[in-house]
Amino acid sequence: MSNVLVCGRGESLNTIGELKGDYDCVILLNEFNRFARESPQIAEFLQGKKIIQFLNITEGGLDQEFINYFNIRDVYVTRLGPDGKDFASWWRQPRHHRVPESFGIQCRYQPPELEPYMNIVENSSDVALLFSLLSLNAKNIDIIGVDFYEAEYFLGHSEPDIQDEDDTKRIMGAHKKIVSLFPETNFRYYTRSSFDAEKENCVSVRV
Repeated sequence: MSNVLVCGRGESLNTIGELKGDYDCVILLNEFNRFARESPQIAEFLQGKKIIQFLNITEGGLDQEFINYFNIRDVYVTRLGPDGKDFASWWRQPRHHRVPESFGIQCRYQPPELEPYMNIVENSSDVALLFSLLSLNAKNIDIIGVDFYEAEYFLGHSEPDIQDEDDTKRIMGAHKKIVSLFPETNFRYYTRSSFDAEKENCVSVRV
């Protein structure tokens, strides 16, 4: 695939209707079923798109209405499969909830080609970038809704894992590292954050 859009859950999603990219697929991070119900703009944008749904370890984000209405091609949890060790790495946690299977959908662990890079990862958005690069072979990646906790969540939704300034720096650092490791791929961030990778292959658009 050439063009991939990664959608986080930050306030910059307010401008998703202005995106003009011709995307081969859209990766949604976590609970977009709520956004699709509450935002006609999100529902209209996603309609007809090829969607890859990423779920956190709690596996919230799917319901039957969402599955019926949108073209969800694949579902992944943002973890690598357990390797029989002690799960010392958070990204090796086993699944416990099996929510997608309750709707008749298979949920996969992340593919093994991500493993050499997982030491970089700080949150789900990093995993989505690596998946786009290594599994989809994306050459152009747009990112929206990743505001690095410098803006509110879209529609004012709150989350229990409120981050502090140190977390923001760590997550930005992970994104900068990924951008620097893949100089042949173009990254474009539509964001309400101060993020700047300071690389020729990455542009930050303040929205």
